[in-house]
Amino acid sequence: IIKTDSSRRGCCSQRLKPRQPMSPHPLDAQRIPVSLAPLRKKFGEIHLTTLLRLKNMSDEPLRLKSGVQLKEGKYIMSLNSTSPQGNSACYHLYPGTEIPPRTEVLVASRSRGAWVPISGIDGTVVYTNRDESWIFRISFRNELLARNGRRCEVKAIRLGRFGKAGGNKEQHWKISKDEFDRKANNEVAVSIDLLQGEEAAKAAFDHRQSYISLKAGFLLKSTAFALGIHWLQRWFELTPIEIVYQDIETNKKSKIAIKDIKAVRKSSDVFKKNIFEIETFVKGRRPHKLAAASPQDRDDWIRKISDAAESIRLNNLESLVDKDETSLPSEDFDTNSIQDAIECVPSERGYEVLPPSF
Repeated sequence: IIKTDSSRRGCCSQRLKPRQPMSPHPLDAQRIPVSLAPLRKKFGEIHLTTLLRLKNMSDEPLRLKSGVQLKEGKYIMSLNSTSPQGNSACYHLYPGTEIPPRTEVLVASRSRGAWVPISGIDGTVVYTNRDESWIFRISFRNELLARNGRRCEVKAIRLGRFGKAGGNKEQHWKISKDEFDRKANNEVAVSIDLLQGEEAAKAAFDHRQSYISLKAGFLLKSTAFALGIHWLQRWFELTPIEIVYQDIETNKKSKIAIKDIKAVRKSSDVFKKNIFEIETFVKGRRPHKLAAASPQDRDDWIRKISDAAESIRLNNLESLVDKDETSLPSEDFDTNSIQDAIECVPSERGYEVLPPSF
């Protein structure tokens, strides 16, 4: 049950339907149950493969929009393996026209060539929800020769303002992935789910915030190599919820969550000027060391990142107050219960985001 304050938000409690359990075994394109263990063993006999485990976690079907052709490689149209009951079975591992609700479907591809591979694997599969208001794009690659040439990118995209068919503006879908490397074979588990209630509202808000640019520009980022420190130019963009930096040549993007920022301060380097660094709460992660074009640009980055962190802190405090106000009298609000709050304070070296002391 999701509870809301009707006096503030003008809505009542909403009861969510219990979800049906997922099937214990994934399906192939013809909806035949598949046993993963013997299937992985069969893939080990093929030089290069990519296995997509597409999980529809929602209660509505997902339909194939495109992806029956690959740029490189080919789908495994049929493969003899063992069923979950131990019997022989012939599986069809190309993209099916539909992923049923609460179901996992397998899609597998391989390099071209029989005994000697003559290509890598490169393709994109696109599914859509029932009213086509959202599409889900899964792009995958397993290169033949290049090192670290296995990658998979997933993205959920809302079509238009409220979707192609009007859609439900209260809905928000999410897509995520986990990658498992098995020698030359790559396995990717992709989960697609429809969020509901407060979780959907928060995801939709974060999605809108990610498109608000507070500051953008080129910065130099220090990177450790075997022979020392190298400074690489990256395009940085600050939004209210994250810092996104991109390699312009490869289009590879990385992110720093604003909620993870512990401190933003001036720094120094023997060879570079206008240095500042971003320290995070992420365990084992070194501070991000960056160089701006001028002292004014450096100070502006420090100020705006600090302001974004302060805004996140205030939002966290407000949400904690809203969550506890029904069970705690306002005069007895226990500030010691706030575990993850942060405080942004000026210092000689710049601005630091510190845990508060109540």
